Parts: sequence; C-alpha cells; structure tokens
Amino acid sequence: MTSDPTPSAEEPSENDALRARVAELERQLREQRYREVALSASARVLQSIVNSVPYALYWKDTDLVYRGCNQHFATDIGLTSTSAVIGKSDAELPWRPEEVEEFRLIDRRVIDTNTPEHNVDETTIHADGTQEWFETHKIPLHDRDGEVVGVLGTYANITERRRAEEAIRQSNMQQEIIAAQQSALRELSTPLIPILEGVVAMPLIGAIDSARAQQIMETLLEGIGEKRASIAILDITGVRVVDTQVANALIRTAQAAQLLGARVILTGITPEVAQTLVQLGVDLSSVMTRSTLQSGIAYALTRRV
Repeated sequence: MTSDPTPSAEEPSENDALRARVAELERQLREQRYREVALSASARVLQSIVNSVPYALYWKDTDLVYRGCNQHFATDIGLTSTSAVIGKSDAELPWRPEEVEEFRLIDRRVIDTNTPEHNVDETTIHADGTQEWFETHKIPLHDRDGEVVGVLGTYANITERRRAEEAIRQSNMQQEIIAAQQSALRELSTPLIPILEGVVAMPLIGAIDSARAQQIMETLLEGIGEKRASIAILDITGVRVVDTQVANALIRTAQAAQLLGARVILTGITPEVAQTLVQLGVDLSSVMTRSTLQSGIAYALTRRV
C-alpha cells in the first residue's frame, strides 16, 4: 500500500496562500482608507481656502451641474451650505428663469469656445426696483490633457463701489458747475464796456478780494489790448468797502495798464471813500480820479488819443 506524499515545507499550503491573500487585501484596504482620509483632509483645506475668498466662487462640469462652490456663493443665493448646491443645475437653484437661461448660454459658450468671458459692469434689477452691479468672470476648466471639463465662475458685488464712484462723479460735476457759475459771476461782476474808440470802462460792484482783484487786472489788460484803448475808466461807485487791499489792487491795475500805454481814470470817489484813502495813506498820485462815472467819461472825451 502506497501512502500519500507529505507536502514539502517549501511549498505553501492552500491555507497559507489564503492567509497571504487576506493580508494583502487588508493592506490594500488600509492604504485605501489612508488615501480617503488624506483626500478628505485635502478637500476640507480646499473648501476652507475657497470659503475665505471674499467673493462668490463656483465650478460646473460640462453638463452645467455644480461640482463645487464656496460658502459666499451658497449664502448669496439663500442656501445654508455648499452641499445644498453640489449636484444641482441652475434650474434647481433659486434663480429667476431669465437668469437660468442667461447663465446657460454664457457657460455653454465658455466651454464650447474654450474662451474666458469677463464682464466688469453687469447690472441686475430686482423685483422691488433696486439695482445692483456685479463684476463677473468665467473661465474654462481643463484636465491634465488640456481637455475642457467644465467652467469656473466668480463674481463680486460692486454696488457700493459703483454708488461711491457715482457720488464722486456727481460731486465733481457739482464742483464743475459751481466753478463755471463762479467764473460767469466774476465775468459779470467785472464787465468791460467799450465807450468810444480808444476808451473802455469797467464798473465794479461788490467786494474785492485778492482773487477778484486778479480777475479785474486780467480782464482790463486783455480789454486794453483787444480794443487798443488808450484810456480805461475804473468806476468803484458800487464797491462796498474800500480798504488798503482794494486801493493797492487798483493802483497795481493802473500801473499795469500804463505799461500797455493806457491811462486809468478812477471814478466813483465819494467824500467817505476819499477820507478813507487819506487815512490809509494811499498814494493815488499816479491815477487820475473823478467823483462820478459821467465826469470820468467827459474827461476821457477830451483826452483820448
């Protein structure tokens, strides 16, 4: 009778092979769990990063289904968490029908043409009539081979910035209008009137500060040159206060006119103004003076060249 051969110690039994297979599967399972934990941690870090972005951010696949977003985007559309967005299309989210179609057209165009689209001044008008402005950017997403696999979208609400810019623009326009009005008023308050050939008159009304004194001099000198005037009459009948500043401004104007070959006649010198000028010690010896505008014009008629 022949007995069965005894298994060699070098040849593993069927049980040993099974145990080795189980051990390998357990090792693979541990590695798989480790990778899942690592991926989960990485996903949490990525979500934390995108949540810290100060504007709405989301991405969709080529079927235009949301595959991710940040909390800013979820909150902006009235949802409490990003998980409420993932896996849905725009039609399943609280958008208006016209917005859903607009988003679909833009996303499809970005994916099909593989071309980013940017809109830095997009306007939305709500049902209550309020208006908001957004800056939006959409770019195609690619895999490692360069194939388009979706679209990444971002937008920022720039309503406050636009309103601030509009307020500044309105303020600047107001300032320009005020400046134009002031310029017109200065021109009206310093009119240069041709009396006769070679004779011009400038009746002054109101207060004279340093800015207006400069305006008076510039207007008078330009008029003398343009009209080829040899006599210029400055009438101060309507000037409320005549002090050292006003007197000095008038003297400087007369001296500048003399450099152009014109003589200045100062009219409207009332007894009160004369007394004030004497008390101030103002030297008007270089300026011809007359009490009234009429007497100044009469004198000019006899003296004009």
